[in-house]
Amino acid sequence: MRRTAWLTGAVLLSALAVASAQPVDVPALAKLIEKQPGGVDRATWKEQRRDAARKLAASRDKRAVPVLIRLAETETFDIIGEIAIEGLGNLGDPSAAPVLQKIANDPTRDKVARDLAKKAIAKLLAAGAPPAGDASDGATADTAAPDEAGAAPGDTASDAPGAHAVVDEGTTVGSSNTLLGEPRVAGAIPEGPALPDDTLAAYDRLTFAIGTAALSYDTVRDRPAFDVDVAGRWQKRVDRERMAWGLDAGAHVVAGFIDPDGEEQTRGAQVTLDGGGEVRFYSGKLYGVGKAVIGAQLNYLAVTEDDGDRFKDTRTHADVQIALGGGYGRVLDVGGAIRVRRLARTLEAARALGKPIDAATARRLQLAWWGLRGERSTYRALVATVAILREAGVLLGEPDAGLSYELLTVLRDTQLYVRPSGLDIQVAFGEGYLLRPDDDPTPFEDGRVEQLLVTAGYAEQLQDDKAELSGTAYARMRLFAPETQPSPWLVGATGRFRRFAYGEHGDPLGALDVAASVRLSNDGCVGTDCESALALRIEGQLGYTMWLNQASGLRLAGTVAQDGGELFFGAELSATFGLLDGTYAGI
Repeated sequence: MRRTAWLTGAVLLSALAVASAQPVDVPALAKLIEKQPGGVDRATWKEQRRDAARKLAASRDKRAVPVLIRLAETETFDIIGEIAIEGLGNLGDPSAAPVLQKIANDPTRDKVARDLAKKAIAKLLAAGAPPAGDASDGATADTAAPDEAGAAPGDTASDAPGAHAVVDEGTTVGSSNTLLGEPRVAGAIPEGPALPDDTLAAYDRLTFAIGTAALSYDTVRDRPAFDVDVAGRWQKRVDRERMAWGLDAGAHVVAGFIDPDGEEQTRGAQVTLDGGGEVRFYSGKLYGVGKAVIGAQLNYLAVTEDDGDRFKDTRTHADVQIALGGGYGRVLDVGGAIRVRRLARTLEAARALGKPIDAATARRLQLAWWGLRGERSTYRALVATVAILREAGVLLGEPDAGLSYELLTVLRDTQLYVRPSGLDIQVAFGEGYLLRPDDDPTPFEDGRVEQLLVTAGYAEQLQDDKAELSGTAYARMRLFAPETQPSPWLVGATGRFRRFAYGEHGDPLGALDVAASVRLSNDGCVGTDCESALALRIEGQLGYTMWLNQASGLRLAGTVAQDGGELFFGAELSATFGLLDGTYAGI
């Protein structure tokens, strides 16, 4: 009986050996991998490709190595890439060492792929292949790694057909992929800024806006004219559990000239600069606050008449103020957290959500996006996002083309910037110094100024983050003014509702907003030639914003207002370009 079983086993082993020795049609398998056969659906073809890769890996045919190298490098969203990596180790060809080294050191690749690459390198070393460098598994390089696949050190990439770049972790490559031309590290998942563990929300944004820019030439009057209205602002803020701080600085320039034929010419400009900072210290929801602001404005006008007479006027205004007070609550920019929630909803709808996105994974995702904010494309953000989600066990399997596109729309969603949420009420006492032109004949606030400041803000994200309700209220009253200066006061409130529109697959289409505001003031005028009176302004606005890219878009709005008994209608078209906008919000 035992002899019969032994003979049967020997026959089976012989049959398997004969089967494994059968030649494999490498060109046919390579063609199947590269091109979908006619009459075969995509799901069936994907299984056929994987089976073909397994056959190539087991073929012992060196012609299979370039095919498997190409799969190992490019197939990061399908298990066929892992089959290729493992197959390269089994084939034992030393030419696969550089690409395996690259995969092993690439943190954007899935952990399973990196581990398989390390094991494959170990197999190559055991087979006597020269190491390609440190694969993070203890192996050390005793020979120089090729600069390119199949190229010896000193050769150029163009000298090696089908060459692929071998880039170790930490190697910087070209600067063309970054918005400001800074070199980037190939393959690495950016860690973003080092935020404290108790950070609730943070942002760092630089924005430029163009209201008007026009250059014209009147051929009848031989008169060129130019005018421009531009602004820029930098904002940075970090909110932690026990404290918060923020910085804000901006510049606004309005300028123009008219230069008709002859000596006549008109030039003018207004330059406004401002900056400020705030720090808060919390005890629960109550906080103490200190603020400081500084501002300056320069007005310039120069006119030259036809007869040669010239008039020039330059006026300077400057303010410096500090304020101390207290408040309750806070309003946070939660756009980063909304993006994470959109990712989870997208994966859940595609039945690819393995488990909820926890706070640690959400933090890693948002800081990686922050670190990639200078990228012109979203490619690295998508690769890093998939790698982080897979490593955390959130993403089940490999995303297909449809899911990959929908993930990309979430990463490109420009409607997730400046998305406030919370309640904040603040009362502060301000002390400041105002510098005004000496030749102004009317009474005005000047010199030392004390005032009471009250502000309140509220915002809420609604309808699965597709709508937003927000509002602000404010009041200001001057205190302790001398008899020769006015004591103005102002109260006002603004409310706004925004509805964000999306396409069938998550494409951001734009935002419709409706806003209303009311403002009541008294200039506190003093002197014999003026009369203090109440001023009331009521305004409504309807606008639509079309987003173009990250934090950039076009906005068209119509306004109707009642001010001092007069009715006003207006329209506004503005363009905003957001640069290097980074946000983070805890979940």
